[in-house]
Amino acid sequence: MQPKNWPASIRRCSNKLQEVKLTSYDFEKVINSLPDASLAFVDPPYFNADQDKFYTYAFTKEDHLRLERTLYKNRKRLLIFLTYDNSDEVRELYDWASEIHDKEWNYCINRTDDQINGTSRKGNRYKGKEIFILNYNSNGDGFLF
Repeated sequence: MQPKNWPASIRRCSNKLQEVKLTSYDFEKVINSLPDASLAFVDPPYFNADQDKFYTYAFTKEDHLRLERTLYKNRKRLLIFLTYDNSDEVRELYDWASEIHDKEWNYCINRTDDQINGTSRKGNRYKGKEIFILNYNSNGDGFLF
């Protein structure tokens, strides 16, 4: 974006963020304090990732288990949309969820060989593979309880 367009973009973002509340609390405190019927979008560190390599703040196995317990405890009062790495451990951990969807896409943040070296040969982008975990029907019917 050209610098001359920054002010208008910042104003648009500001207008959209007027009711947003930013916190820096432990996830359990945040989730437990959400108003009933809120949508909780949760994007934790991957379960099987090299935590130190990819994340500033790593999750231990106990953190992953604590997140699952916290979401399970709140599953009847919140709409939960959780993204995770596609692994058997995560699928088993969230077997109580209403829906689990496989998702795959090309990452656009990683530069490809053609972008790095200026060649005309198109490089391959890294494929992201995650699962989306929901405690509600994604067809719009809401909670399943």
